Amino acid sequence: MDTKKKNVLLVAPFTNLPGEKGFNRFSYIAKKLSEIGHHVTLVTSSFKHREKKFRDQKMIAELSLPYKLVIIPELGYTKNVGFDRIWSHRHFAKQLTMYLKGLEKKPDVIYCAYPMMGAAYEVGKYANRNNIPFIIDIQDVWPESIKNTLKFPEPITDTLLYPLTMYANRIYQLADSVVGVSQSYIDRVEKVNRHAKDYLSVFIGTDLSHFDACKMLEVSKPPGEFWVTYVGTFSYSYDIPTVIRAVAKLKEKGYTDIVFKVMGDGPIFRSKYEQLANELNAPVDFVGHLSYEEMVPILVRSDIAANAISKGAQQSITNKIGDYVAAGLPILNSSLNREFSEIVTNRKIGYNYAPEDADTLAELIESLYKDNESRGIFGSNARNLAEEKFDRRTSYQEIYSIVEGVSI
Repeated sequence: MDTKKKNVLLVAPFTNLPGEKGFNRFSYIAKKLSEIGHHVTLVTSSFKHREKKFRDQKMIAELSLPYKLVIIPELGYTKNVGFDRIWSHRHFAKQLTMYLKGLEKKPDVIYCAYPMMGAAYEVGKYANRNNIPFIIDIQDVWPESIKNTLKFPEPITDTLLYPLTMYANRIYQLADSVVGVSQSYIDRVEKVNRHAKDYLSVFIGTDLSHFDACKMLEVSKPPGEFWVTYVGTFSYSYDIPTVIRAVAKLKEKGYTDIVFKVMGDGPIFRSKYEQLANELNAPVDFVGHLSYEEMVPILVRSDIAANAISKGAQQSITNKIGDYVAAGLPILNSSLNREFSEIVTNRKIGYNYAPEDADTLAELIESLYKDNESRGIFGSNARNLAEEKFDRRTSYQEIYSIVEGVSI
């Protein structure tokens, strides 16, 4: 392996920076690669996708980082799906291309997040033209991930998305090494790119030392209250309404102490969810979008984790899974992704149920509410899984090895 210290260009438009809400894969990789001696430049956007806000330039200027940070301007947008997002991403890709052309010294290796599509394409072309090893890290499979937002029969949807699918294929084919947050995503890339040197699945995970330090913070929980908790974004991909309906049904049965805790936010969707909860008189606590350090203590004091994924959504093993298993919680999972459904069953960390099936979900919540022993077994298995597969301190070593092993 070539362990020569390298100049690493890490492109991640959607990353979180220190001091911002969240605990992101790419800023973590940038920090760790820097700590082991590589010269790292992290390139990201001026716009925070999750919060739909621009970054605080004053805060950025005051950051003390072990790596160089480059902020590329973006236009911003208000919705996850819309023309303003398309224009914003195109603007980012154009500005990124100008940045790459202006580099006086070419990087030894480029590590790039996917999506966004346009940015990954421009970076991949630049890398290929200049014979720079190009590593792509698949966070989500576009355009497949937006299929469930298009309310057409599947053949029509596939036809409409065909140009984007071909575009994605061209991006995947540019990669010299492929990393992904699940084997499902690796398999998608390998269908069209069989020449890559590496195909590596590494869950997003979490740093268990940081997680465990955060969980010690105090949180007030009313005696006897039973928390079913969701963490993450509000969008078409997440089946939060079914959980709201399930806890409403349980309240009607007399379970007044079962509460759905929702940590996250999203334009448009929050008001819809709140309206539904009010209409059903459902016991839902919309906590809002918290910092990672604020989120963890609530999560670890919860009783069940809800992996509420919509029918047709392409998410596989998302950020929240690492936190759910780190918290040692039983997971009720509606994702139809085969990889994660099998993990739930085979590792005995909870139960799978069908999206939109509020009756079955209510039955599963009630069963676990009554069965403290099963909750304990599922939770213990989940924590063991976290230590084995989701701890970034060990699992990310394979990523660093790929970066260090590429030929210049």
